[in-house]
Amino acid sequence: MTKQEKVYVNKFKVDWAEDSLGLWSVKNFEVEKKSIQNLRLALHGRPCIPGIYTRLTHDIRGIVMSDTTAEALDHYEAYKQAKGKVLINGLGLGCFLRIILTKPEVTHVDVVEVDKNVIGLVGRYFFDDKRVTIHCTNALTYEWGRKKWDVVWHDIWDSICADNIKEMERLRSKFAKYCDWQGCWCEDALEY
Repeated sequence: MTKQEKVYVNKFKVDWAEDSLGLWSVKNFEVEKKSIQNLRLALHGRPCIPGIYTRLTHDIRGIVMSDTTAEALDHYEAYKQAKGKVLINGLGLGCFLRIILTKPEVTHVDVVEVDKNVIGLVGRYFFDDKRVTIHCTNALTYEWGRKKWDVVWHDIWDSICADNIKEMERLRSKFAKYCDWQGCWCEDALEY
């Protein structure tokens, strides 16, 4: 990991209070150097620096997002691209939204989140930022009209799975003429 990536990874971490709303929870957890979780990540080429992290969990679906090193690096290219008007499909733990808002060249961010409880639990940290508009709707079905963004980032999936490819293709096609750059979370880890 480069020095620049290490700085980015540290800024990706959130400091949200542990809390719950509906079936959703924000909780802290520790990754130890020799933990099973860290071994699994390393085996899949997604290393994690030991430390205290935060995760968003759903009572039925399990862990949906965390601010671990692996997750941060999954978003790094989109972070580098972020400028002007940005659309994020999927709020999750809010790590990506938080870190791009540190970039002065990001002027506005539209966030699409399908679950009102995720918005209540995580979105509340952004309600006072006039550059952020959170839309409670489905990224796959919502029609924007002629709106245009500089960057669109799609992150609506809970896990890295080939089953996501069709939705990724659908989102890429849907937004192709409405942005200058777009990407999907962990798309590069999947085989087409």
